[in-house]
Amino acid sequence: MMLRPDLKTAGGEVCDMMYNGEFVGTLTLVYRESDRLKGSIHLERQSIAQEDKESVYEFVQSYIQNVIDALDITECEVVVSYSDYDFVIATDHAIGPVMEEDDNRTTNYYLDDDDADYEWVNDDETRFDDIEGTNGPESLHMIEQRRQQLGYELVNVGEYRNRVEYHVYDKESELVAEVITHVYGSDVIGEVTWQFDPFDEEMDTVTELVVADYDEDETDTFIFNMIFDGEMIDTVELTHIDLLELVDDIREESLIPPNPEDYTIILARDDGDTLTYEIYQQSYGGLPIGTATVDISSRQLTGFIDFREPGDSDDRELIAALLLEELDKEKEYETFNVSMLYRNKLIDEIWFETDQLH
Repeated sequence: MMLRPDLKTAGGEVCDMMYNGEFVGTLTLVYRESDRLKGSIHLERQSIAQEDKESVYEFVQSYIQNVIDALDITECEVVVSYSDYDFVIATDHAIGPVMEEDDNRTTNYYLDDDDADYEWVNDDETRFDDIEGTNGPESLHMIEQRRQQLGYELVNVGEYRNRVEYHVYDKESELVAEVITHVYGSDVIGEVTWQFDPFDEEMDTVTELVVADYDEDETDTFIFNMIFDGEMIDTVELTHIDLLELVDDIREESLIPPNPEDYTIILARDDGDTLTYEIYQQSYGGLPIGTATVDISSRQLTGFIDFREPGDSDDRELIAALLLEELDKEKEYETFNVSMLYRNKLIDEIWFETDQLH
């Protein structure tokens, strides 16, 4: 006994019920998470014997119970029938060739293409004709590598039938978010509960880490609800095409080095042995993306940069080099050690010696 997905959306599904490899009926469910589920089970009388239907009912009831548990359903109503079809309404290419029944119990009613208000897709057509084989595991690995550079780590903490749970940690092993995903055929629906109010970049980072954990050839749609302080703050939806475009964007970004002309470093305060610089990036507008504080009381300079926009490791290395150029105007030095902070946590550290630069 198995259920073969025929149509799935974020709020419902239709499955063919297969018994001993043959079609015996249809399961239809419509649901709203943490609320209601309604549906129907229809067994074809001519396709399954009376003595076999109970085992089918038990299997489908178990599946429905799993859906109830996974979606935290509070009210459920599923109608069960065991009968013949009176007729089927369909476009002429939405179902297979007509099989004539000897007893004429089933009649097929067809809609002409001009009468249909929606587009039908033949079963033998691929869902994404423009997908190329080169966008495979290597591309997803590239996404994961890039996200690891930003400091987040995705940890699988539990798998239960169609549900997977993750924890997301930063470089300091602090919990960033908890993720619960439910898999319905080729669709993945998830909930990301944040420990803080996240930026768009952070939501994108976690989304892409979770997406990279799934086989792109078996998954068509991802939907993630972002939760903070008990409220939904955003919803992220990705189709297979979106994922491929994301891979292309990341590939292009990875080939473009950061541009020194995009950054400006300005001396904001001179307190004798301590210098304070504001760091600006043109693409982020008129507000500084970080503040650098440097102790120049000896030839071994030390300092830290408190970032509001952390960027990636290449950006931070370039900013440190530009800061050195500014320090060169103020004092001779032998070494320079700079710590990079984001939200009061260490995200990077760079150490320079004079012979590296002169």
